[in-house]
Amino acid sequence: MPMAVPPAPGWSSIWNEGTGDDGLSGRDSCRAAIFRHMIRALHIDDEPAAREHLALLLADVAPGVQLVGQYANIAEGRLALERHRPHLLFLDVEMPGGDGFELLRNLGRWDFDVIFTTAFQRYAIQAIRFSALDYLLKPVQAHELCAALDRHRERSAGIPANADLQQEVVRNLAAEADDLRMVVRHGDRQHSILPAEVLYCRADDNYTTLFLKDGRRFLSARTLKDYDEMLHEFGFLRVHRSYLVNRTAVVSTPMHGPLRLSDGTEVEVSQRRRNEVRNALRR
Repeated sequence: MPMAVPPAPGWSSIWNEGTGDDGLSGRDSCRAAIFRHMIRALHIDDEPAAREHLALLLADVAPGVQLVGQYANIAEGRLALERHRPHLLFLDVEMPGGDGFELLRNLGRWDFDVIFTTAFQRYAIQAIRFSALDYLLKPVQAHELCAALDRHRERSAGIPANADLQQEVVRNLAAEADDLRMVVRHGDRQHSILPAEVLYCRADDNYTTLFLKDGRRFLSARTLKDYDEMLHEFGFLRVHRSYLVNRTAVVSTPMHGPLRLSDGTEVEVSQRRRNEVRNALRR
């Protein structure tokens, strides 16, 4: 029977320059501020204070981003998208007269990257994360904006927009929580996966390998902590610093030793989590 072996520790790239109180070391500390080409960005948000705040932050920490326009509602914003053709859209979730999700649903397809801006709304954030989109919590912080721009840079250099996956994003943004699908980037392809299809997840440095019930496996650029936060309410348990398991796949929970899953895989349980895991699996 297969035994899931914890990955060996590896090197990870660390960006660790001197920082100030806001987590930045100055104008050039926002790595995404410097691109080969200027980024055209558009911002749609009904709150004047939020628009002013983002404009000031971009001017301060991201001179490589040109804010070509800010708009207070979906109707104006959609016209501006056609006129300016931005690389990046900062999009508020909830607005009078239509929300940000509705804009993407109405567009159907888009050729720009999206970073949502939102107050804490659990379901909205879950839908965004499952769709492999990005978001910033309001009020937007300078270091979080820089991190989001870095992720935009990485996405722009990676897999191009895929019409089928954009439709999956649109479906997720309209779905009930139980119907959400995870959009997983693996190599040069993107896949749409139901949480119930996953047996377990294994940490591989700052990546995560997802093992599916049908034998497929995908290497995701997200961390195991990300998947733990996303999948906890779908019945997944963190049993080890390197493992997250689907409780419906567990067939044996011995007092000592590894868990046995439905495909015969044995997954190690950390000693400090064992009682917690056994109690959770009894419920």
